[in-house]
Amino acid sequence: MNNIGVRGQGSRVKIFFICSLSTICYLLPTVVWADELDAIVAKVQKTYDGIQDIQANFTQFTTSASIKQTQKAEGVVYFKKRSAELTPKPGMMKWEYKSPGKDIIVSDGMTIWVYQQDIGQVMVGNAIDDNGTSISNNFLAGMGNLKKDFDIELAEQDNAAYLLKLNPKTSQPNVQKLYIAVDKKTFFMVKTIVYDMLGNETKVIFENMKANQSLSANIFKFKIPEGVKVVK
Repeated sequence: MNNIGVRGQGSRVKIFFICSLSTICYLLPTVVWADELDAIVAKVQKTYDGIQDIQANFTQFTTSASIKQTQKAEGVVYFKKRSAELTPKPGMMKWEYKSPGKDIIVSDGMTIWVYQQDIGQVMVGNAIDDNGTSISNNFLAGMGNLKKDFDIELAEQDNAAYLLKLNPKTSQPNVQKLYIAVDKKTFFMVKTIVYDMLGNETKVIFENMKANQSLSANIFKFKIPEGVKVVK
């Protein structure tokens, strides 16, 4: 189920990630020695290793490479680690869109549901087999290992954040390029960006991020409403 998406001319919701980069003024490229980059990556990894769950507001921009149009969406996202005995299964996630539509993307780590409320349809897939889309979500849910999963470069930095380019060590069918921006003080991801193989770009900005709120696992369950069309 690698091409699950919201409707809209030339755009799709990118579950994997659901990754983004905001419009910011970059400084000139800065040379960073390997040991300094390693220290940055280690701090990011340590931060997310200590997180059990995350809740944040998000703004998503999806740009079609073919028609050069951008669509904006907003909502709330939740991530949660699964129990240790269940690893290395994917973590749990929920993307709850508030605008322009009311779509919901939710996974308990085993099953993934995409509910398109306005057309009365739910798409159901296997989260474990959804490798192309879980690559970034798993890290946000505390399941990923940056140095193990990626070759990493410092792409840019400004006064507030480091922008890291992540090159997957294992080829991903839906990922051409992947970036994350991390806050220099908290080492939380604040922005991400992903390009798929067609050059389409999905940017996400995370705000009001809260960690370790003891989110209930029930948040990541989905009951299919009566009367909706189910697509598997």
